[in-house]
Amino acid sequence: MSAVALALVLSSAFVHAWWNARMHAGEDRYATLTISYLVGGVLLLPFAIIDPPFNAWPLLLASTVAHSGYIWFLAGAYDRGGLATTYPLARGTAPLLVAVGGIWFLDQAPTAFLVVGAILVALGLMLVGGVAFGIGERTAVVMALITGGFIASYTLVDAKGVSQTGALGFYSVSSLLGVALLTSITGLGPAQVRSSLGDGVKVGIASATAYGLVLLAYTRGDAANIATLRATSILFGLALVPRTLTRRLVVGAVLVVAGAVLVAV
Repeated sequence: MSAVALALVLSSAFVHAWWNARMHAGEDRYATLTISYLVGGVLLLPFAIIDPPFNAWPLLLASTVAHSGYIWFLAGAYDRGGLATTYPLARGTAPLLVAVGGIWFLDQAPTAFLVVGAILVALGLMLVGGVAFGIGERTAVVMALITGGFIASYTLVDAKGVSQTGALGFYSVSSLLGVALLTSITGLGPAQVRSSLGDGVKVGIASATAYGLVLLAYTRGDAANIATLRATSILFGLALVPRTLTRRLVVGAVLVVAGAVLVAV
């Protein structure tokens, strides 16, 4: 992985941790996340106008569904569980799924370093969240696991999509279509929009920045490597969520760092 791709991914990881902490602290997480996607899509719309991504429309539709599922289940997981458990679980399962999916979907052959690194990162993140030792928030755990599946899905689809068209324009159209799909199915009332607008705008700017950096990184490296390194956002997240440093947290953090180093080799 190039130094530029590494810098892009790590910068994205920090911003990603910040906006997740911000969203989790809000009251209406579904509204905040939906508004954030609308904001991100609008901010990046000029790129879609300059370089329309419609030559990759099948992937755009798949990305729309994957991101919509991500919004729904992430907000649901955050409604039912703490950030310190749901965030690591969702982020920790995705790299393993991407590493496997990248073999057949993107024709990427993972190296031994990548496989070992992905496993270490996933185990580390699960330890950090306390998931490996069992938690009482069962519904949140299930929804976080499903969220991880959607993360892996849009990672693979978007990585293939940006190889065929402009990265930022692709993200813009996918985000706007996702918002249209979700609001048409579930509805988003004016009261929800008003109460969550401030957080939605802030999260939208941050999430668009974070994922825009990742999409640019996809043009410079393998999706599996990038997805695994993205999971290091949990280390930044620990600094944003006050918690006592236990042995489990320290071991988990060490595993994450060790895995990230192997992936970047």
